[in-house]
Amino acid sequence: MFIRPFYRIKYIGRENIPKDGGMLICSNHISLFDPIAIGLGVKRKIYFVAKSEFFTNYGALVRGFFRSCGVIPINRGKSDTNAICTAEEYLKKGRQIGIFPQGGISGDRRAFSPKAGAALISVRTHSPVVPVSLFSLDRIRPFCRITVRFGEPVYPPNDSSLKAARRFSEEIRERIIFQLGEEHR
Repeated sequence: MFIRPFYRIKYIGRENIPKDGGMLICSNHISLFDPIAIGLGVKRKIYFVAKSEFFTNYGALVRGFFRSCGVIPINRGKSDTNAICTAEEYLKKGRQIGIFPQGGISGDRRAFSPKAGAALISVRTHSPVVPVSLFSLDRIRPFCRITVRFGEPVYPPNDSSLKAARRFSEEIRERIIFQLGEEHR
């Protein structure tokens, strides 16, 4: 792909990604480049969930690009049942869904505070979550080094309550943060 020569991306743990079946790929979110960095390391297509503003505020070219990539628009700040139902349908069909559970970009790993939506989708569909950590010493730009670490899949609890989803969301958060710590050991 034309992007590879411009970024030095190191992938760790790709063997942790199940070869088939529906799964969520949940990651911290440090830049707009994150879906590309993750997607280049995975053989199967990932249908990322992204803010609906990309479809409404950035013009026809951006909207067309996101549609052609299979991006699922979500209205942030409220319960978007259409986006959730679409993600659940894709998972039931054995597709991969990419979600940044914190809901926005944050370069500070200590500020990584996920919402419960991704965990709730996982619990409702009984889909595993592959925790992913993205790390870079520098701001993401051409020729910088990026580490993408794929953790072992985490399976949701049998309890489908909101309380269980919140606990599961915290478990996903801890796995992502632990993987980020690997870069500093």
